[in-house]
Amino acid sequence: MGLNKITVVLCALILGIGTLGAGYSIGKGFYLLKKMSRTVTVKGLAEQDVKSDLGVWEINYREVGNDLVQLDQRLQHDQQVVMEFLKQQGVENKEVDKTQIKVEDRLANIYNQTNAHNTEQQRYVVTAGIRVRSTKVDVIKQTVQMIDKLLQQGVPLAFDVSILSPNPSYYFTQLDRIRPAMLAEATKSARTIAMQFAKDSGSKLAGIQHASQGVFQIMGRDTSTMSADWNSNQNALGSIDKKVRLVTTIDYQLR
Repeated sequence: MGLNKITVVLCALILGIGTLGAGYSIGKGFYLLKKMSRTVTVKGLAEQDVKSDLGVWEINYREVGNDLVQLDQRLQHDQQVVMEFLKQQGVENKEVDKTQIKVEDRLANIYNQTNAHNTEQQRYVVTAGIRVRSTKVDVIKQTVQMIDKLLQQGVPLAFDVSILSPNPSYYFTQLDRIRPAMLAEATKSARTIAMQFAKDSGSKLAGIQHASQGVFQIMGRDTSTMSADWNSNQNALGSIDKKVRLVTTIDYQLR
C-alpha cells in the first residue's frame, strides 16, 4: 500500500472517530436536556385569619356662612364637642390629630357665576375634622356606631369629603411576624401536590428547579375567590377581620 493510500485511510479513520464522538456527545446532550425537562410546576397555598391592629378614622364637619370669623368659632365649638365625645369612648388625646381646614368661596367659583348675585346664598363652605389613629380597633368600631350622638349635639357632620378609602380603615401591620410560618406552609402544600403528581405519572420527585415566593395578599376575611373585588384593597381596608393569603409557585424535577 502506498504512502498516499495510508494517509487517506488514517484521515478517514480519524474523521470517523471524530464523527462518532460528536454524535455521542450530541446524543448525550439531548438525553440530559430531556432529563432536565422532566419537571412539574405546582402552586402551594397558605391562608391565615388575622385581626387588624391599627384603625384610622376621620370625623369631618362642615359649616356654611358669610363671616369667616364666625365660621371659625363654630368650627372650634364642633371640634370641642367631637374631642369630648371621643374621650368619653376611651380615645386618648395622643391618638387624635386635626385635619387641614378647607375653605370654599362660592363667589370665587367660576362655575357658580349664575348665582353670584344671589343674596340668600351663603358664601363660604368651611370643612374641618379630626383624625383618629389608634391600635384600639374595637373602640373605633364601637364609636363609629355611636356617631349619631354628635348629630344630636348639633355637629354638622360631613360624609362626602373626598374620602377614597373606607372610613374607618383598618390595617394589619404584623405581616413579618407570620411570614416565615406561612411560607413554610405554602411550600409544604406545593410539595404535597408535586408528590401526588409524581406518583400518578410513575415518576419520583427530585429537587427544586425554581421557586417563586409569591405575593402576600391581605383581604377581607369573607372575601371569596369568585368575588369581583378579589384584588380590591377597598374590601380589605373596611374590615377588621382579615385573611392573609400566599400562593407560591415551585418547579420540581422528576426522575
